[in-house]
Amino acid sequence: MFKRSIGNMKLLVAAVALAGTCALGAAHADQLFVQQSGTAPAGGDPNPLTNTGSFVIGAAGNFTLQDPLLVVIGVYNGMGTPSLSFSSSGCTPTCSLATVGTYGLGTNTATLASGQNVWTQLGLVGGGSESYTNWAGYDQTTLGLSPTSFSLYAFAIDTSLTSGSPITVSESGAANGSFIAAYDCQVSDSASGACSHGDVAQTVFTNTGVVGGRVPEPGSLALMAAGLFGLGWYVRRRRLS
Repeated sequence: MFKRSIGNMKLLVAAVALAGTCALGAAHADQLFVQQSGTAPAGGDPNPLTNTGSFVIGAAGNFTLQDPLLVVIGVYNGMGTPSLSFSSSGCTPTCSLATVGTYGLGTNTATLASGQNVWTQLGLVGGGSESYTNWAGYDQTTLGLSPTSFSLYAFAIDTSLTSGSPITVSESGAANGSFIAAYDCQVSDSASGACSHGDVAQTVFTNTGVVGGRVPEPGSLALMAAGLFGLGWYVRRRRLS
């Protein structure tokens, strides 16, 4: 009976994993990250960008992406018109909006509102964590803002992003509480149209950049660490008793 229960549990876990893959809408979903600095994902959930004049976009794992890289800026309540710069490409003085059709892009501007997903609004295939629910929830609970919508702008950066070699870009014009995400397609996939084999590379909410996001204070981090230590000590005492 016990073995049967374990077997059923394994089947349940496998089913959940399969459902998650299907919900993602891609055979592969390699991780891109947008953050202040660093060569590996910070996992800030999301990552605060306190200096939008210089931040990085990178790829985790081991792969090379196609040219161009799509960078999506979601402007809080449409407050401001964003511009994106990358000195090592044709983005001078600023990057252009992406060409419709790139990796299946349906439009290079859109509006994100309640119940909607960023990639779907732009006509792209991708996961569901880049959503109005997550973006608005962070702005409300962490920044004390009151979002009603986000204006989406999809820019193109002329570069082939590779793992371990993030690029440094700058943004101006987007209000605090705006989000910056990235999307691309692997070199191994079709070079025309959508990522036909599902070899999508994208940010998820955990590694998305947020303009003016709040960085935890050192005192808060120390308090959190102390709390986790205390919880671990309590659990260990209960196991020994």
